[in-house]
Amino acid sequence: MKGHTNCERCGVHCRIDDSRNPDAKMLRHSKEPKGLCVNCVVHDWLRNTYPPNVLLAQSGPKILLYQHIQEQFAEIMKVGLADAKPDEIDWDRIVENWDLPFKKKIKSSAMNPCSQREIDEIAKGTRPGLGYTAPTKSNPVLNNNGLITRFEQINEVIPGLGNQLKRCLHRETQ
Repeated sequence: MKGHTNCERCGVHCRIDDSRNPDAKMLRHSKEPKGLCVNCVVHDWLRNTYPPNVLLAQSGPKILLYQHIQEQFAEIMKVGLADAKPDEIDWDRIVENWDLPFKKKIKSSAMNPCSQREIDEIAKGTRPGLGYTAPTKSNPVLNNNGLITRFEQINEVIPGLGNQLKRCLHRETQ
């Protein structure tokens, strides 16, 4: 069935394509003239998939404009047997429309441990995101800034490791 519709989120005009892949795991073409455009579907997938949703909440959507990020997403599309093609995605449009609302909130699941509230808190900076580690007790081996500044400090943690590292670095500079 071919036809036309407007995206239910951003309003852009969409065509309906009846060339559906029954094995598609993501970005599947719609059977009916309703739903979201490819850009809004990509955004919806990203916001409901962990860890991309947390990374995007921390960094913001502009990282999607980097070529290497887009190439990685294209690889995910291949693995997911997506109906959509990478060149159909308008990453600039996704970033422009980032703050448009979706009808459904993010829900936590086995594949996505984050709820809408948690993602919103990470985006606001009121909740730690990925890569956060709680501060540890001070270590007498480290200096006041928490940095190792001498090879002898490494030797105090693992005997001889600082000396080995020093020898390796010395060989590399020759």
